[in-house]
Amino acid sequence: MSLIAALVAVPLIAAVLLMLFRSESQRNVITIAAAAITGVTAVAFAVQYLFVGHVSFALPQETSYIATWVFTAIDIVLCAVILWHAVRYKNRLALVLGLVQTVGVIAFANMTLSEGAGHMLPEPLYSDQLSVIMVLIVGLVGSAICVYALGYMHDFQHHEPAGAPDRRHFFSALMFIFLSAMFVIVLSDNLEWLFTGWEITTVCSFLMIGYTRTDEAIKNSFRQINLNMIGGLAFLAALIMLHFGGIELSLAAFIETASTTQAAVLIFPILLLSVAGLTKAAQMPFHSWLLGAMVAPTPTSALLHSSTMVKAGVFLLVKLAPVYMVFPAASIMVVTVGGVTFVLCSFMAISQSNAKRVLAYSTIANLGLIAACAGVGIAEAAWAAVFLIIFHTVSKSILFLCVGTVEHRIGSRNIEDMDGLFSRLPRLTRFMMLGILGMFVAPFGMLISKWATLVSFAETGNVVFLILLAFGSAATFFFWAKWLGKLAGVAQKAENVEAGVHRSEWFAIGSIAVLMLACCLGLPAISLGVVSPYLEATFGSNPQFLGVDNMLIMAVIVAFIAIVFLTPWGRASKKRRVEVYLGGTCTDPDSRRFHGSMGRTMTSTKRNWYMQDIFPEHALTNVGVIVCLGIILMAFAACFIFNTDVLTGGTFYVERLPRLVGPGLPGLLLGVVVFAVCAPVVGCLLDGLDRKVSAHMQGRVGPKLLQPYYDVRKLLAKEQASVNAVDEAYITCAIIFCLLAGGMFISGSNLLMCVFLVTLATLFVIIASYSARSPFADTGADRECLQVMSYEPMLLIMTVGFFGATQSFDTASLLTLEQPMIISLIPIFLGLLFILTIKLRKSPFDYSYSHHAHQELVKGITTEMEGRTLAKVEIMHWCETVLFLMWVGMFFIWDNPISFVVALAVVALTWFFEVFIDNNSARTKWQFGLKYAWLVALVAGVINLFYMLITPFI
Repeated sequence: MSLIAALVAVPLIAAVLLMLFRSESQRNVITIAAAAITGVTAVAFAVQYLFVGHVSFALPQETSYIATWVFTAIDIVLCAVILWHAVRYKNRLALVLGLVQTVGVIAFANMTLSEGAGHMLPEPLYSDQLSVIMVLIVGLVGSAICVYALGYMHDFQHHEPAGAPDRRHFFSALMFIFLSAMFVIVLSDNLEWLFTGWEITTVCSFLMIGYTRTDEAIKNSFRQINLNMIGGLAFLAALIMLHFGGIELSLAAFIETASTTQAAVLIFPILLLSVAGLTKAAQMPFHSWLLGAMVAPTPTSALLHSSTMVKAGVFLLVKLAPVYMVFPAASIMVVTVGGVTFVLCSFMAISQSNAKRVLAYSTIANLGLIAACAGVGIAEAAWAAVFLIIFHTVSKSILFLCVGTVEHRIGSRNIEDMDGLFSRLPRLTRFMMLGILGMFVAPFGMLISKWATLVSFAETGNVVFLILLAFGSAATFFFWAKWLGKLAGVAQKAENVEAGVHRSEWFAIGSIAVLMLACCLGLPAISLGVVSPYLEATFGSNPQFLGVDNMLIMAVIVAFIAIVFLTPWGRASKKRRVEVYLGGTCTDPDSRRFHGSMGRTMTSTKRNWYMQDIFPEHALTNVGVIVCLGIILMAFAACFIFNTDVLTGGTFYVERLPRLVGPGLPGLLLGVVVFAVCAPVVGCLLDGLDRKVSAHMQGRVGPKLLQPYYDVRKLLAKEQASVNAVDEAYITCAIIFCLLAGGMFISGSNLLMCVFLVTLATLFVIIASYSARSPFADTGADRECLQVMSYEPMLLIMTVGFFGATQSFDTASLLTLEQPMIISLIPIFLGLLFILTIKLRKSPFDYSYSHHAHQELVKGITTEMEGRTLAKVEIMHWCETVLFLMWVGMFFIWDNPISFVVALAVVALTWFFEVFIDNNSARTKWQFGLKYAWLVALVAGVINLFYMLITPFI
């Protein structure tokens, strides 16, 4: 109990001291001391209560009564702050909403406080594993952001107009009040107290967004307060309805009541609390306030997007997750709003060149994914939601802090201006790249979280969200990969401007980076020791998603990637440095100037691909607002249309817990060795046969069968030269991940991880290409990102179909089937054949890399690669070819030895068909490839998954 008091009191005391002692030196001492004490207290709290489970803390009812009076007074003061600003800036909507909330707060207080101390909750505070996780998030990440603000706000004040008042003490005080309010939210079982913390974060964010007092800041701050007051009023209305319904104003009691005969009383309150959570989590149609928050100083953005404010919204939704299994209208509303927000905001992030807007849309999208998981209401989805909260917090906070520091160093937050940043801000750029990888790449926690999300929606038969997840994930890859590529570009001559970064900024960024890696490496321990006990106590089940062997492999991969990005590994190359290809004599590789064939000096320019015409922000926003608002209104309308038996009848799903039948760690390692030895040999022979068959189709004499081997051997013997010292290191990573993916497949391990590792390997090839800063290589890398976005939905749908057919993600389960998967997965198989042309790099979809000189003289993504690096690319292509053809063959494997012969015959026919297509079709436009790859995935996915996942309900 004393630790809870310290968690709430220390930030408040710090806020008071910051308002009293305003000099910079005093502010630094107070901030560092308060952040250190808060962080240590949060860790001490976690250690004390982590393994205890749910613990309620009793208070004398007189004390609770006084505390409730204090919280009520705070509510009224907050309303007064809103009304004063509304009058001052003549914002009528804020004035009306503020008056309504003031009347509501006073009326509600009159209802509860007039009953006296005897009606107070005897145990108003609590701790469970989820609250412990949130305490650590707020205490560690939030405190680090407060420390970061010291250096950042020093530079921020320096860039303010001359004569501008120094209000940094006020800004720092607001940050600590934020932290205190978040502790109240995550530790209060008393819904009245939780509501007060809820409203404190709303008003503090309003003041922080409007900190600069510019017209834009004032406008966006009022957008935030107006939208969040809608959520606050929904929360308040829910409390009033609960009071009139005779339900104890306890979060635990609320959840318990859902399983009793009083469940009907909760129909409207659960909808209202869900709206409050969706509003705070910036879900459509309320999302615009979070975009407007970008005008605030970066520490505000980091707090709002990572450890506070929006996390309060999803925290409430996750706490309510068990209730959603009882109330289908609320469940459908939360799942659908979250899913639509996820996919549309992922699309809109593609069209943004402002780094903060990319981060904002990414935040909203990920919060949508978390909200959708919470809305499902089963243990598997809640597991995914908790881990999405953890990894989103650490990754996104790193990114916001890095972007803020970069903005002060280069004077821009535009992604295009970050070209060559790897050379100008090397350490900072590596941290930013690590944060980006943490957001969307296996194995940084997101793989397992998405895997659990797929399982949970497969269990509930939610085909629509599975499709949304597949397409949203593909869009996520595109916008993160092209930003990562822009950061990866290595300039040959660039001034290092990192010396001006403050120590407080380095401390915060470094601390959170360490925390992120610790979370990734410790994922098995977090799952078994923290999340699983919470799910066991809350849902009565403990989902097992991946075997320990797979988790260990992932931990090793995380450590390996961290070494690649955070150390000089692979960069101390003795290769001869050469200039990039520019279509003439290069005069300055960094500025891309060259002498052209006509004797003129020209500059080649290249910028990222934002696809505003395909993913228009304004149109997608309108669609999202209309759809999500309609869903919310329909959910409330359902309460008047259907009777209470339907509204409290619960959601239905078929138990589809995944079977873990993988080979274990020794078998997995053996599979990797076998694949690493055999795949290059088989792939080389297939490549040689491809050339001979192609030559025969074209009426000429082809090369020898082993010509690909001789070509690679010549590449290995060439003089080693490169445009930079990093591309070969990235290609080495790519081939390692490709071999690991193939080994996992043939050993019978996890198919979904295999698919994600293939994507990870492709990502490293893309980074290697971008690192050259060559216009032609950049174009090839852009095309490769586009192709990944094109085929990724089909691959995710394939894994869901595999799970539906085998009730496992382990390929070893194929040997237990009574009949081949193709019988139930014909549409998905046909979809795989369509995108296989992309994966095998065949016409008409070989946009990024072509083997054939008659199609393209400049080879796109490999333009700047030569010698040993290019040889590794070829070997990787051989291995990929073998793996992709094995994906085709797995559809024909079942518990019969003859199945391997059938599968081999189908693979041979498929390979010949792909060669035939390659030699008889011209390259199409990329628009054609994207449109039809997505159309095929959509049709195949909807038809096949609907049949597979819905049939058990009929």
